[in-house]
Formats: sequence, structure tokens, C-alpha cells
Amino acid sequence: MAVFITGAGGFLGQSLVNTLIAQGKKVLAFDYSSPAQEVIDGWKGKAEFRQGDIRDRAAIAGLVAESGSTDPIVHLAGILTAGCDRDPQAAVAVNWGGTFNLLEAALANGKRRVVLASTIGVYGRGLPQPITEDMATEPDGWYGVTKLMAEQTGLLYHRRHGLDFRAVRFAAVTGSGRKAATGSASLFTSYIPEKAALGEPYAIEVTPDTSYPVVYIKDAVDSLVKLMTAPRAERRIYNISSGNVVVEKMVAEVKKRIPTAQFSYKPDPTIMAVVEGYKTWTIDCRRAKEDL
Repeated sequence: MAVFITGAGGFLGQSLVNTLIAQGKKVLAFDYSSPAQEVIDGWKGKAEFRQGDIRDRAAIAGLVAESGSTDPIVHLAGILTAGCDRDPQAAVAVNWGGTFNLLEAALANGKRRVVLASTIGVYGRGLPQPITEDMATEPDGWYGVTKLMAEQTGLLYHRRHGLDFRAVRFAAVTGSGRKAATGSASLFTSYIPEKAALGEPYAIEVTPDTSYPVVYIKDAVDSLVKLMTAPRAERRIYNISSGNVVVEKMVAEVKKRIPTAQFSYKPDPTIMAVVEGYKTWTIDCRRAKEDL
């Protein structure tokens, strides 16, 4: 028996696998792309990695069956913001279709608990603050749309079949080790301290007054572990955020610690179009504190 993790080769996935290994749990890790060889080597004897496509229904069914019928499934696999907008058809196939495949497999293997990594991008713009889980879900991008589809499908499986489905609506996950290839609009929140620590100049892709809700990688992993292990999670959907980053304040804090840090600003219109919508947002996480 093992925890089955999709998207395990990504930024959040690798951190979750490492945390579960440290807790002595068995893990079956799955992703479309293989992580670096040193990561695979570090998992040997502790977690198994399998490469494949979340859209392959037969393959997912086989892997879920192989991982047993009792441990939770944590579903992180998906195309992020920029990739979704570039190819909406692929976004629907991966972010919704992959979730459907996983739910079907979970249902066939002991109605296993499924935890989905969703996004605050499911909410609409112009909402009163702070943002709570009960507010309108009117996403204005394909990432939010496909994640909302995944959430609603999971809730349907809970209502119709009694499957224990749970989801976290993450703010932008931040921390060292993010990669540009992930297609996230929030990479600047990770790059500002990391580039300075590496002694590399960084042209920040947003304006100095940009404010953005984030969740630190360790907080994100902690929330997933709590949600997958909690005996009950009656409200099913939970906001998870560590707070807000204001770019000019973050730059100032980094420069206090690394006076030689070299920053400039080169706002990217595509990224600004995404982040501007979150400038006034504050994420309410009281539901998670109460239930988890």
C-alpha cells in the first residue's frame, strides 16, 4: 500500500514526496516528466517513480490499483496558467480529463480518498475582501476554469458515490527551486530572493507595487499532509495562503540581507494581465484552521 501522488516530479510534488518519505510513508510517485536523476536516486528504496500521461485512463487505473486501496491519492498533476491559455484544449484534457480518470480509478479501488490541488484562480474578479470559499467562482482564465471543473467533478463523485474528495485552493506556491518551464505567472515571488542569493541580476516581470497572494512551499506541503490525513473534512474545499507579497517590500527585505542584489523592472504585459487581478486580494483561511 502506498500514497499515490500525481505530478510528483514538480516543485510541489517533490517536496510532498520528500516529506512523506521522512514520515516513513510509502509513496508511488507519478509524472509526465521525470525529475532529475539525483532526485530519483534519493527516492530509491523509499518511493517508486513511474512516468506516464494522466490522460491515459488505463495506465492511471493500473497505477491506482498497484498502489492499493487504503492510502490517499494526492492529485497535483496539471498544466499551469500560461500553458492553459496557450492550449485550452490540452488544459481541459489534462486538468479535467486527468482528474476524471483518477476519480474513476479511486472509485474502483476502495473509494480511496482523493485530495486535489486547486487554485484561488477559480474565484471571480471584483469580489469583496477577504476571499472566502463561499464566494462566487467565475474564473477569467483557462487554468481557473479547468480547476473548477475538476473540483465540481470531485464533489459530484462525493455526492453520488460517497467518495471522500477534498481540495485545497492554493495561492501562488512560492519558494526556492521554481522553474520557468512550469508556466506559472507567479515565478517572480520565488525569483526575487533566489536570484539575489545566487548573485544573479534579475529583471522583475511585474511593477514594484504588485501585490500577490502566496503560499510558502512548506505551508503548502503541510496543508496537503493535514488534509490527506484528517479523519474528517466536512467542508471539502479549503483556501490555503501564507499571506501577500508586495514586490517593492520584498525587494527591500532582500536588499537588507543581500546588499549587492541587482534588481531592475521589466514588466511583462502577459504576466501583468494575470497579477493585476489579484492586487487587492486577501485570502481567508479560517475554514482550514477550524477543520484541520
